[in-house]
Order: sequence, then structure tokens, then C-alpha cells
Amino acid sequence: RYHGAVLLELSDAVRMSLISHMDDEALVGAAGHLEADEIADLVPDLPEDVVPKVLDRLDGEDRAEVQSALTFPEGTVGALMEFDFVQVREDVKLGVILRYLRRRGELPRDMNQLLVVDREGYLQGLLPLDALLINSGKTRVSQVMEREAIRLTTTQSADLAADAFDRYDLIAAPVVNLHGQV
Repeated sequence: RYHGAVLLELSDAVRMSLISHMDDEALVGAAGHLEADEIADLVPDLPEDVVPKVLDRLDGEDRAEVQSALTFPEGTVGALMEFDFVQVREDVKLGVILRYLRRRGELPRDMNQLLVVDREGYLQGLLPLDALLINSGKTRVSQVMEREAIRLTTTQSADLAADAFDRYDLIAAPVVNLHGQV
């Protein structure tokens, strides 16, 4: 049984060769072990008749995320963005957020900040995890959040985004649409 993560790590030529030798069920099974953004990376290499089978096995939220990522041109931030992030509002107390994160059970990988958004999903700033941990649970997000945040847009080139990650030593960065919504 193949795991989709292996397919993503292979060179293009090797991945295409391996995919051409796999039956539909093996491909669907391999994709079933991937996150939505990883499936979006793999879909362009899959046979056209396999893609609907992969999407049918996803829950509604994951399917929407894959379809969203596929709408952006290759080489843009929108095509590469992660969908697993945590959003909070600035009027919430840090203790509430800590309880939520504990119930969630795990944090998204490579996460060092939470996105602060308003009720319509517009990015207001960032809440660094260290601020969440070192301040009182009674403190409101608005008191410790960073209002000026480096943000990427969905249509920005992946090369420019990579330069920003390098220049500012970023682990993660919020991605917004042209209106500023996450």
C-alpha cells in the first residue's frame, strides 16, 4: 500500500511513473492519508478519472479546501497555502483560547501564532503563542496581539513569498484574499 506523502516527495518523473503503475484504488487510498493542501498538490498528477473518487472520500470541509486550492494558478501562494490554522477574535480572553486549544488536542504543524480576525474573517493581527503562554488567562487578545503582521495574498507569487519567509525568518504567515480576509 502506497502512502501519498511518499508520492509528494518523489521527483516529478518518478512520481508520474509510479502513478501510472498504480490502480485507481491504490491512488485513492494513498491520497486518503494526506491533508487537504497535500491532496491539492497531488491532484494535477492524478489521472482525471481518479480525481472525483479522491474528492468523494473527503468530508465537505476538506473537499472545499482542495477545490479552493485548485482554483489558484500554480506558483501562487493560494495554490500552496495550508488550511489548518487557528483563528481567534480580539475580544476573547487568553484563558478561553487555551481551553479551546487543549480540547482541540493538537496544534497545526509549524504554527507559532494564531490569526486574529473579526467576525467577517478580516485579518486584524497575530497572537504569538508565547504571548498566549506568558500572560494571564484574564488578558484579552487585543491587549497582547501584534496588529502589524506580515501577510501574504493568495495571488502573490510563491517566489516572493519564499523571499519574505527568508528575509523575515518566518515559520508561518497569514494568507489573505485581495479584500484582506483569511
